[in-house]
Amino acid sequence: MTSDELGLDKPGALARYFAERWLEKPSSKGEQIIAWLLEAALGKNAMYFIEKTKEYVDAWGGSGEVVPANAFDDFVITGDPVEDTLIPHAVLVWTCMNDRSWPEEVYHRWLDSLLAAGSAEAAYLAASLWPAHDLMGKVTYRPPGWLVYRGQLDAEMERLILMEMLKRYDEPRTSLYGSFEYDDLLFPSQLLTEYIERHGFTHPICGLIDLRDLDWDNFLKKYIQEVLAAPSWSEGTKGAMMLLYLFLKALNKSSARFRELLNTLEQNLFKLDEKHINIINFHMDKTENIDYNLIKDYINYLIILYNKTINKSSFSTKIFSKYISVGLKTKDIYYIGKYLNDIIFGLMLKEREKVESWLEKQEDDLRIKDIFLATYMTKRIDYLYFYTISILKELKNEQIEKKIEDIHGKIKYTEKIKLLIDQARIYFNKGDSLYKICRFINNILKREGRINFGDIFIKDYAKIIHSWHPNRGYFSKKDVFLDSNHLGLYLYYEILMGWGNTMIDFADHINKEKELKVHSKIKKKIIENLYGFIISDTGTKINLYLNKIENNNFPCEEIKYELIIKLINIIENNYNNSLEYLKDEKIMIKVREIIMSNIYSLMEKLRDSILIGLLGIDNKQKNMIIY
Repeated sequence: MTSDELGLDKPGALARYFAERWLEKPSSKGEQIIAWLLEAALGKNAMYFIEKTKEYVDAWGGSGEVVPANAFDDFVITGDPVEDTLIPHAVLVWTCMNDRSWPEEVYHRWLDSLLAAGSAEAAYLAASLWPAHDLMGKVTYRPPGWLVYRGQLDAEMERLILMEMLKRYDEPRTSLYGSFEYDDLLFPSQLLTEYIERHGFTHPICGLIDLRDLDWDNFLKKYIQEVLAAPSWSEGTKGAMMLLYLFLKALNKSSARFRELLNTLEQNLFKLDEKHINIINFHMDKTENIDYNLIKDYINYLIILYNKTINKSSFSTKIFSKYISVGLKTKDIYYIGKYLNDIIFGLMLKEREKVESWLEKQEDDLRIKDIFLATYMTKRIDYLYFYTISILKELKNEQIEKKIEDIHGKIKYTEKIKLLIDQARIYFNKGDSLYKICRFINNILKREGRINFGDIFIKDYAKIIHSWHPNRGYFSKKDVFLDSNHLGLYLYYEILMGWGNTMIDFADHINKEKELKVHSKIKKKIIENLYGFIISDTGTKINLYLNKIENNNFPCEEIKYELIIKLINIIENNYNNSLEYLKDEKIMIKVREIIMSNIYSLMEKLRDSILIGLLGIDNKQKNMIIY
């Protein structure tokens, strides 16, 4: 198959590296197939960034611009946050590679492209990372963490939080890894605690809190007591208390710790609506049937409650069977991943005909094809206190490929490989199961692609699939192909690791002096930008904070105010160094203008006569006297 048929440009340096590694006799055809495999596993935008970064540095003469201003134009903006949120980080890296930023209109044009494609998360991330004024003013999206912080949980943000809570800890997450505290949803359950602390027990998500993980007496007790004492409950509180009650009833036989709370809550159930009581009775087996429309709005909450919060597999399987009986529709479930696969597979062991009949009726949900394939490949291994789900050891290539064709019809071998990669990303993303997927892919390539990779391909390709950028976080030295001498790949891993991994120093594996210079410059600039608090030099820190405040790209005004306070504290606590730095009149004027434009909020700070004198502020400006 040619590069045109694979939809590829000329293979780059990374494809050539793996051709040398996997093939006894590297060839043009082999490089083309490898380039396609890399793109299939990492994504088109990731591979574009990786390969173009090395190309730009290789072509660089050692001074001046490294990356041209049109570099952004060949990214493929999809509107999918999983694919697009790498782009802002890539552009930040390229900005830092150059001696200076591009003109501001360049960043605004690129931001407009992200917004036009509906890539809200990527646009927000770009606005927070790129060096241009007032980008954030164009972006209405805010991550769920910020809306929890502000108490502004609309239906879309509620959906995003529940979708993340439906995932297992080891599943890919749409992480922004941005520069602000609430940008990421690494641990979605933490948002419940945050919401309750700031806004009380006023939203159904509060009912998903796991009381066993909390200091009951010092944290939650007062909030729940306030709710119980109220003469009536809001709609959000009713949903939360219904879910809390179901949680406590499930624990009732095994935990005396919350018996008093359960008894008190039972005395207040009259504050619930009839629909909430009907939902409770259905789950308590007091009624066999219920109108599915009654539980439809709560179905994601209930799946999370029984499958994650209560975490009893036999219990959640039984409840899920009841949902199927009353007409559960998979399209109402925000995310289908490992948890749902485990439940469905466990239920199939007991009620196969019922489950398969139900799945066949969900034909309007394209995700069900993935579930059919995943459950076919799955084996449950029971231990004394737990079980694991893995791929059937005896499963053969011909069996899995026949099943793929039964589900998807006749498709090209490249499409089969993509389907297997998707299975590896979502359902089988580690250990022997991931290796098994890579063996299937290798066998397909031998037969259809007529290419023979060495044994090392299976372990290498498993690492590559695992390096898909939603799997951000920890990587060890053995995961990152240090002998590739590929600067683009090294910088990609730096992005995934948040630039803070102290176990791997990529500089030790860079051979060319100019590449080492570029890597060092980029890392220093980005760490300062993302983690300004670690900067020791007073002048550098003041300059960084001034630029951030002037660019005005904050998710909310409170964060801008907090940074202004930090700026003033730096000046106050480092008087001599600040005095020397502020001798530059342009910088002095910037600091003074920022303070004067926020003078009403900074009255307490401006009682410091030394600070006023240092900045040359006339305390009678704006007809005000600062006492």
